[in-house]
Parts: sequence; structure tokens; C-alpha cells
Amino acid sequence: MDSWGDTLHTALDTVQEMAAIGMSVPKDTFTKRTKGGSTLLAPTGSDLIKNDVGAVFAGFHYDISFMTIHGKSRYPGLSVWTRDWKKKTVKIP
Repeated sequence: MDSWGDTLHTALDTVQEMAAIGMSVPKDTFTKRTKGGSTLLAPTGSDLIKNDVGAVFAGFHYDISFMTIHGKSRYPGLSVWTRDWKKKTVKIP
């Protein structure tokens, strides 16, 4: 589990560096500000046999970090809400 968590954190650092480069700011602009900051790495283990179709595993909540990263999900259901409270399904190409 630690190895998987380290892999997710490394991927997130890469995304932060890419965002900085895309915004024409120094590559470490975001990574140096998030190093040692609040991090929540909590796998949402779900027993799909014990729960009905449509069960909510992680209800409406706020993420505490600058960016959020998820591993690939085999099941639909991740949604985000825009600032004008419109619900959108997250789709990763």
C-alpha cells in the first residue's frame, strides 16, 4: 500500500510540474508549496457484494489538498460540482 501511495504522490507532483510549465511559471512553483502540506491518502475500499447498486461510498465532501488524484476506477460514480452547483460526471480519457 505504501508503494501505491508513493506512486500516486509522484504522479501528482508530475501533474503539478506540468501545470506550472503550462502556466509559464517556474516548474517547482506548486511542488515547493505543497511539500510537507496536508495530504489525505485514503483508499475507499468498497464491498460491492454487500451493497446495493447505486450505494454511495464516499458522500459529498471537500478535498483538503491543492489537487486530487484517484487511481482508475472500474465503477462509475465520481462526480464534481461546479461553482454554480451543477453536477458533472468526471471522465478521464
